[in-house]
Amino acid sequence: MQASYEGLDRPGGFSRGGLLDPLKNRNFRLLWTGMTVSLFGDGISLVALAWASYEISDSPLGLSMVMLAMTIPHVALLLFGGVASDRLQKRYVMLAADLVRGVVVATIGFLALADALTIPRLAVLAAVYGAGSAFFGPSFDAIVPDVVPASQLPQANSLDQLAKPLALRFAGPAAAGGLIAIGGTGTAFLVDAGTFVVSAIALLMLRTPRSQAR
Repeated sequence: MQASYEGLDRPGGFSRGGLLDPLKNRNFRLLWTGMTVSLFGDGISLVALAWASYEISDSPLGLSMVMLAMTIPHVALLLFGGVASDRLQKRYVMLAADLVRGVVVATIGFLALADALTIPRLAVLAAVYGAGSAFFGPSFDAIVPDVVPASQLPQANSLDQLAKPLALRFAGPAAAGGLIAIGGTGTAFLVDAGTFVVSAIALLMLRTPRSQAR
């Protein structure tokens, strides 16, 4: 399912150095890798979500209900997500969000494999997922300046923006077709759940200075 990374743009022009310079920074490399893998999984689930909705309801109305259920809590809780990123340790807010979303996607996958997925169940799980994304996005936006020097922020932002269309709009959906063809939507959702594990491991390996932990 789609996570929110729309707020990654920050002001400032390129300083001296290459576009890939921030990847020499261990912390940013971990953060960027986890985000890219998670976005890849989100691209898979976007296709699997649409496919599963049509399989269940055979109507565009089912997909509309699921997407609306995911969007409303996401928008409603974004402000609280921003407050959490200011008052709590960003890395732990992101970890909690990854845990919630990973469990949700895994649950959808198991329900799909058991042929027990319904539109109401999918809508409720999508709503929980949207709530988790509302907390992950602001903390991700806020933690990038903590892990790279100010001089490399423009390059870091560019790498973030490069990863989004490639992973979310191209690689993920392309892989989804093969996964659904081989193992159905349940398999696709479970693969996405695995990407949250990768993202969580990357966050656990971050070494954020104490003075920048919040």
